[in-house]
Amino acid sequence: MAARELTLSGAPVLIYHGLGATLPADVAGRDTKYWVTPAAFGRHLAQIREAGQRVRRLYELWSGRATAPENQSAVVLTFDDGRATDYEVAFPLLLAAGVRAEFFVNTATIERAGHLTWSQIMEMHRAGMSFQSHAHDHVLLPRLPERLLRNELQTSKRLIEDRVGLGVDFLATPYGLLDRRVIDTAREVGYQAVCNSLSWPTRPGRAVVNRVTVYRDTTASRFAGILARQPSAYLPSVARTALTYLPKRVLLKVRPSRLGALLHLEGA
Repeated sequence: MAARELTLSGAPVLIYHGLGATLPADVAGRDTKYWVTPAAFGRHLAQIREAGQRVRRLYELWSGRATAPENQSAVVLTFDDGRATDYEVAFPLLLAAGVRAEFFVNTATIERAGHLTWSQIMEMHRAGMSFQSHAHDHVLLPRLPERLLRNELQTSKRLIEDRVGLGVDFLATPYGLLDRRVIDTAREVGYQAVCNSLSWPTRPGRAVVNRVTVYRDTTASRFAGILARQPSAYLPSVARTALTYLPKRVLLKVRPSRLGALLHLEGA
C-alpha cells in the first residue's frame, strides 16, 4: 500500500497574469510563461469544482471568518496587472462558473491600450469581482524613497476606493518583490496585508499573503496537487521562484539598475 503524502496547512491563493488563446503584441520573451489559455483556465475551474474546493474571497480567508476545515477546502483566485483579458476572457468564464476573483490593478495603466477601463472595472465589480492594488505604477517598490513609496501605495488605494466605492485591503507588489519597509508602509497607509508570489499556501491573519503562480506549462496533475496541498506539487514552484527571486534580491541590493533592466524583459 503506497504511503499517503502529507498535506500542507493553509489555502492556495492562485495568481494568473493573463488569459488568451494568442499572445498580445506587448507580451514577449519570458513573459509568455505567465500567459494561460482560456481552455486551461476553464479546466482549472472544473478541477476546483470536482475536487470539492470552494472559491472564497481573499478577505474572507485572511480575516479568519472561515473555519480551519473550511480553509482546507478553500482556494482564492487572483489576477495581476489589470490586462484587458481580465474582462474579455476571465470575467465571462468566472461568471459562467459562478465564482468570484480578486483583480490587482496598476491604476496608472487603467484606460491604456491592452488594459482594463474604469467602466469595465465597474461592471465587474457590480457582478461581484473585487479590485485590489498592484501599486499605482508597475515599479520596484523597495527601490523607492519613502515619499515616492507612500505615494505609490496611497494613490492606487485612493483611486480604486473613490472610483469603485469599495475598500482596498490588499497590496500585491509588482514583480513579487517586497521588504520590511514596504510591508510597514503598506500597513501604515491602510492595507491589511501585502501579497507575494512565493508559491506556498497561506494562513489567516498574516502580514504577508503567500500566493502561487499558475504558469502556462502548469499541468492538470500539478494543479490538482496544488489544490490538494501536496508538498510535491508546490516544490517545483518554490524552486522556480527561488531561482529568480533570490538573484533579484541580490541585484536589488548591489545593482538595482541591472535588476530594473532584467525585470523589464521578464514582464511579470
